[in-house]
Amino acid sequence: MTNRFFPGVVCLLSCATAFSAGTAGPPQLRLPETVRPVHYAVDLTIVPGKTTFTGTGDIEIDVREPQSLIWINATELNIHQAVLRTGGQTLTATVVPGDSNSVGLSFNAPVRGRSVLHLAWDGRISTKSSAGVFELTSAGQHYVYTQFEPTDARRAFPCFDQPSFKVPWLVTLHVPKEDKAFANYPESSQSDDANGMKVVHFAETAPLSSYLVAFAVGPFDVVDAGKVGKVPVRIITPMGRGGEAKYAAESIPELLALLERYFGRPFPFAKLDSVVMPISNFAMENAGLITYGQSMLLAKPENDTLHRQRECALVTAHEMAHQWFGDLVTTSWWNDIWLNEGFANWMDDKIVGEWKPEWNVDADAVKERMHAMDLDSQLSARKIREPIDSESDIANAFDDITYDKGEAVLRMFESWIGADTFRKGVQLYLNAHAYSDATTPQFEAAISEAAGKNIAPAFDTFLDQAGVPVVSAALNCGSGAATLTLSQKRSLPIGSQAPSPQTWKLPVCVAYQSGGTVRHQCELISDSQAEMTLPDASACPAWVLANDREAGYYRVNYQGDLLKNLLAASQGFGAAEQTGIVGDIAAEFTTGDVAPRTAFAAVSRFRDDPFPQVITNNLKIAEYTVGSLVSDDLRPKGREFIRDNFAARAESLGWSAKPGDDHDTRLSRHELVTAVATYGEDRKLIVEAEQLANRWLADRKGVDPDMLAEVLQVAARFGDRALFDRLHAAAREEKDPRVRSDLIRAMASFHDPQIVESALKLLLTSEFDIRQSLSMLREPLHYPGTRDLPFRFLQEHLDQLMPRLPREVGEDFAAALPAVADEFCDARQRDAVKVFFADKIDSYSGGPRNLAHSLEKVDACIAERSALGPEIDEFLRGYGGQ
Repeated sequence: MTNRFFPGVVCLLSCATAFSAGTAGPPQLRLPETVRPVHYAVDLTIVPGKTTFTGTGDIEIDVREPQSLIWINATELNIHQAVLRTGGQTLTATVVPGDSNSVGLSFNAPVRGRSVLHLAWDGRISTKSSAGVFELTSAGQHYVYTQFEPTDARRAFPCFDQPSFKVPWLVTLHVPKEDKAFANYPESSQSDDANGMKVVHFAETAPLSSYLVAFAVGPFDVVDAGKVGKVPVRIITPMGRGGEAKYAAESIPELLALLERYFGRPFPFAKLDSVVMPISNFAMENAGLITYGQSMLLAKPENDTLHRQRECALVTAHEMAHQWFGDLVTTSWWNDIWLNEGFANWMDDKIVGEWKPEWNVDADAVKERMHAMDLDSQLSARKIREPIDSESDIANAFDDITYDKGEAVLRMFESWIGADTFRKGVQLYLNAHAYSDATTPQFEAAISEAAGKNIAPAFDTFLDQAGVPVVSAALNCGSGAATLTLSQKRSLPIGSQAPSPQTWKLPVCVAYQSGGTVRHQCELISDSQAEMTLPDASACPAWVLANDREAGYYRVNYQGDLLKNLLAASQGFGAAEQTGIVGDIAAEFTTGDVAPRTAFAAVSRFRDDPFPQVITNNLKIAEYTVGSLVSDDLRPKGREFIRDNFAARAESLGWSAKPGDDHDTRLSRHELVTAVATYGEDRKLIVEAEQLANRWLADRKGVDPDMLAEVLQVAARFGDRALFDRLHAAAREEKDPRVRSDLIRAMASFHDPQIVESALKLLLTSEFDIRQSLSMLREPLHYPGTRDLPFRFLQEHLDQLMPRLPREVGEDFAAALPAVADEFCDARQRDAVKVFFADKIDSYSGGPRNLAHSLEKVDACIAERSALGPEIDEFLRGYGGQ
């Protein structure tokens, strides 16, 4: 029976009803180091279509101090048997309920030394959440997968569920004969079992943390992708979908070979399977058995898109990079998870950029850096290395600060000390800690050894404090060599005030043109002010780029004529540099360091830029003319400004690809046409989108696959109830999860509040998987007339919605609900959100920080509207077209 006071563990043995005198309670978050696992042998019976599974296991443990109570992690497991074999004895354990994450095993006498803990249990196969062991269906077939990061291995088997406990595993699965089974290592043998089952034994793994163990069971297809060196590579798809893995099967081996070359050592495990999960929208780097959401790996070749192929390449490169950085060498604790995720983000851009240089992935890395800076500029931003003291802290650690800021800081230090030197340090780190765990100081030590200098003090200023540096640069061209006067401080939105001044040990690298030659200079700036001499610049440089290659994690505020001169020369720069220049202008628009008129002038200068990443940042500036900072009566002027700058080019590009379109043209169409139709309300583009959408809904033809989602959304924004009903009917019938998601997002994009309310109500039904339909809460935020509807929906229906919200990759979906306030811009709405979530947010894992982020965004918008709104209004009142 379930113990109502300790709902995480059900005891079918006799459970201790109280702790004995002097016995410590359950461990808080971390298990004690006095008992460590040495080896696991796990035997599970998994039947797709059933809601439970059974398991037995032997855990060899090392009890380092005599004790009669051993704590182990277990969540929602019914433990049937627990005995300890030690010193020729077999001791029966009494199960002591702990909390939702742990259980104690109590013995009549203290135990010490090497022992084998034998356990038997059963657990749940979830159909709603991807935490632990879960089931998904495709075409009526059932498939079972696992997702254990960060702390859900304990839902599959009792274990010591911490990343630093890294040992070999032997996995055996009992599965239906007609199904296939996969785990981290290759199958070693197979035999018949009773009742139409078979037993599949897998080879013993290299040392793995529990969160990296995985298995999958179901009627899969197997696509052979050849070998990379001695490593077999396969794509594992749902039945009948193998033909859709063509691009993945071609690209994964090529990317894997490039990763091996960078790391200077072969793939660290015995095989590499890439396993497809229907519906899911995440990927996980399980050693030798990487799982991916279906749309990341599968597409019918005739309907494949450039965006999906880019996503496939970047995500697979990311997860494969983890096989070295995360799996071969594993972070010791979750405060250093940036070592896994920031590194893999950095590596996927590097490797895909090498593989497809025409994709300008370095410019995408600059965009990701800009996104991280937007988050990091908030006072509620977390540090990269934040102390982990609660489950909420673990959930918060898997955010864009970890991923995108972590990547950007790595990129900056690589640029400072040199790519070859940095690579040498990475290889030293991997070689020193292979098949073990490690920490940030150990990584810094390896990079410092390669660099011949201690980089840790500078590195730590970015890891151990939140915030974005902004560097003000002023050029002095007096007598002698030219100099740059540099000052640094924390970049903050208007209205924010840092509690104390901040500085960083900041590698500042600049490029400048002197005497017709482009020169480069780097210095480490430690104080709030410094001067940099520009060698060979006896005359004033024609221009200065104060963030060379846009590799530094800082914004630049150009003083005097520096910005004007830089913009005049900008067409000679590459995609990354232009993306960074325009991105700084966009960011400093909201800090007050760049005046609105200056920013809007930059829009006109860059409106014909060929690089899609530059277009994105340029549109970000232009969209301020129709956003929350503008008076309602002036938004038509803002739409005119957008059309004047971008409509001619957008209409020329159109919604459909043309013969000879190159990579940048295809991506530019995606960015530009959609924005001009949406924010410029370009009637020609809107009418074309409506016609294309209606034609596609009739026969699934006539729309460029690259633009399907955008065509449907634009048509919906300006559409009527009849179109909503057609989209709704199509979504119900659609079998492709990616297309179904496009249809659902379109259903949430209407400007008619009554239609949006109808869409939101679908969240309370089982008509669509909630993991796809939650976009219903996001899309209405982009339009003033529907912006408050998601929050109103939560106020009225939260109790009905909560039981339907899942968990994925450590994420409690409820924790993201405060984001419904992200586009609010008045104090009344802010206060209503704060009051509504006040007595709820602590129960959402990671929720308190998310709420703080959202409330701070509202405050920033209020301050920006007060400070910048009048200037934008003045610009628009005087705007007469171009």
